[in-house]
Amino acid sequence: MAVHVALWVLYALYWHSVYAGGFGKDPLIHWGFALKDTVAAIVGFYFFSGVVLPRLLLRRRWLLTVLGVVAIYYTWALISYSFFLLVDAYALVPKTQSYVYRILDKGLWTGVLSWYGVSIGLFDFSVIIMPPLLVRFIQFLLVSSNRSLRLQRESLNLEINFLKAQVNPHFLFNTLNNLYTLVIKQDERAPAIVRHLADLMHYTVYESNAPLMPLAKETAFLESYLELERLRYGPKVRIAYRPPAPGATGELAPLLFFPFVENAFKHGIDSSLDDSWVEIELAVAQGQLHFAVRNSYSPSAPRREVGGVGIANVRKRLALHYAPSDYHLAITQTAEAYEVTLTLRLANATSPLCPSPASTVLLHD
Repeated sequence: MAVHVALWVLYALYWHSVYAGGFGKDPLIHWGFALKDTVAAIVGFYFFSGVVLPRLLLRRRWLLTVLGVVAIYYTWALISYSFFLLVDAYALVPKTQSYVYRILDKGLWTGVLSWYGVSIGLFDFSVIIMPPLLVRFIQFLLVSSNRSLRLQRESLNLEINFLKAQVNPHFLFNTLNNLYTLVIKQDERAPAIVRHLADLMHYTVYESNAPLMPLAKETAFLESYLELERLRYGPKVRIAYRPPAPGATGELAPLLFFPFVENAFKHGIDSSLDDSWVEIELAVAQGQLHFAVRNSYSPSAPRREVGGVGIANVRKRLALHYAPSDYHLAITQTAEAYEVTLTLRLANATSPLCPSPASTVLLHD
């Protein structure tokens, strides 16, 4: 409030100095003209701020917005006309003052309300009343733009958090089903699976909440998951994993390629256990992560009704986290294999100084 009062005082002082150079030496006249413009500007400014912008312009009521500005003009014009009548009644302005009497001589209708009066007053209105309105309009645009961006970011964060939250129950549901089968069979691998599951859930629940995660943590999570699947399937499945070359670093959105790997085991190996395999490859080059997962596929295997949540989740998270030019996702299927490739621009990425082909780790053959 104090800032507004100070600014309006400065506004009145400015116009007093302007009128002092053109309306004789009587300070009463100078202050009269300055105050009538200041009052009109204050009325117009707060009407514009409280009604026109939030209730008309923001709701896209264009005609009413224009009428609101017209109302501000005529408010100033009528205040000016009333002031001119006052100074004429007390003979405070000489008859030679053409600006005042050019309006008074025409009367209220012609001098103020008609196009003749508007043509005379429009320029003065634009330099006296419009500047505060334009300042308020620009401020309104900036605040609205910042609010819109903030709401978009909040909405984006909520959706990302929701999609990330889907990963945890989805993964937990699948793994508990597998564990249940091993417990029923009294398989000795069940305790080791419980331990690995606890490690994986600790990462997904407590560590993956950051918007970006180091590549090393994501690969460690992936390797733990592959170890869990190795314990689950044993020698029945060949699992080949090629990690990034030593020294490759970078950051990416958490849990992006895990659903693809999980899907490879769920819909690939489970449907073709006779000769099943999964191959996972990660590489970093020129600031980009190249991820590929391939798995055996049997066209004769029955289609599952449940599934697909994980991949749909990743598609949405990629679109939310990255610009279209920063990633490329491709999913291909042949008669015997299913392949997913993802090329992704890493944040804060560094490649090995002397890159060499990373060795393939056969987790089980």
